[in-house]
Amino acid sequence: MKTKNILKCLVAVCALFVYSCSSDSDGDGGTTPAPGGGGSAITSITVTASSNSVEVGNAVTFTVKGNDGTDVTSSSTISINNADITGSSFTASAPGTYTVKATYEQLTSVQLFIEVTAGPITALRVESATTSIKVGDTADFTVIGTDALGNEYTITSDASLSVNGTAITGNRFMATQMGDLTVVATKDAITSDDFMVAVTGETAPGTFAKNALIEDYTGTWCGWCPRVAYAIELVEAQSDRVFVNAVHSGDPMANSYGATLDNIYVTSGYPTAVLNRDVDWTYPEPSNVAQATNLATGTTTSGLSINSLLKGNQLDVYVSTAFAANAPGAKLVVMILEDGIVASQANYTSYYGAADPISQFVHNHTLRHSITNVLGDAIPNIAGGTKNEEVFSIPVPSTVNNANEMSILALIVAADGKVLNVNGAHVGVDKDFQAN
Repeated sequence: MKTKNILKCLVAVCALFVYSCSSDSDGDGGTTPAPGGGGSAITSITVTASSNSVEVGNAVTFTVKGNDGTDVTSSSTISINNADITGSSFTASAPGTYTVKATYEQLTSVQLFIEVTAGPITALRVESATTSIKVGDTADFTVIGTDALGNEYTITSDASLSVNGTAITGNRFMATQMGDLTVVATKDAITSDDFMVAVTGETAPGTFAKNALIEDYTGTWCGWCPRVAYAIELVEAQSDRVFVNAVHSGDPMANSYGATLDNIYVTSGYPTAVLNRDVDWTYPEPSNVAQATNLATGTTTSGLSINSLLKGNQLDVYVSTAFAANAPGAKLVVMILEDGIVASQANYTSYYGAADPISQFVHNHTLRHSITNVLGDAIPNIAGGTKNEEVFSIPVPSTVNNANEMSILALIVAADGKVLNVNGAHVGVDKDFQAN
């Protein structure tokens, strides 16, 4: 553990004390944190329907919400098949698939599809793109309804699905053990035939692609911190094997998990960026991109696969660790990050147009929660040729502004705390073991 200076101790006691901030020219300047600033702003909208499947002559009511949860229906324009409607309700006079979009100010929603049937549904069936998946994978199911005239409609949103007799939320299911899945759909008093999915084991490669981690210790008050943010953008433009964890201090995005890391790895002020929990990223970071990307080359003897599934307010996370050689004392870290947080950012650099502050700065890779100890939990099987599977199920952390912007970051750390390998993905994206 590095020795903390007096300034760091003051930071830990009170975020209102003066923070050190390395200068853009010599890395030894300072600044005082301003209040975090920013606040939520609507950057995307979503349109939902009171029902996604109705009979001819029945009305559907639409709701439009911003990504911050604000209901903006009354201020939005809703279109059906590219024709604007008045108000937020629609009644179809003919069966078919209707395309719904909403606009609010300069924002347009993702399309929503409404199925209008000629009459009551008389039969159901379940479909999927696959009938075989691996442990840790997800399967997406589609429910097809047939009316009395033989017309077929996709009515997934209005049907209920169960897997092995247990109801699931939505139409996605993540397998956490081998075996056969029996999937059934119901709507009203109608039940589909069984749909079967086989779940097989996950195989790890003999060696693993070596990825790297940047942990960016930052704050909205830190005027020199945009320099590191810009350097991270340069790294991401060159490599998809370098992952980022933005650890905030002294602003509304700060939390206890970040404070634990901050107290270990920040000894000389802000900004500080640490590579693989091992060495500081050399100043000036934008001129030393290769220091980060070079760490994400070649192969190593440990790796991770991850997947996750958001079910309403519940988040399921699957992480598998595998070892081609012994890794005494290895630990697992699993964290939740959030992208797209808009907050004012102090800026003393020439980057981002030299604006100070940057009023609508988008903060990505922000540490929100650690499912494990942020320094790692012991991995049971660390011998060469072994594999471990962990499944975590937690409510979406209250610190997350927008659950749709969450990502999972998983690390294998050695007994000395240094990162052996890392993998990450947006929630809902499956990342298998990576061979070089």
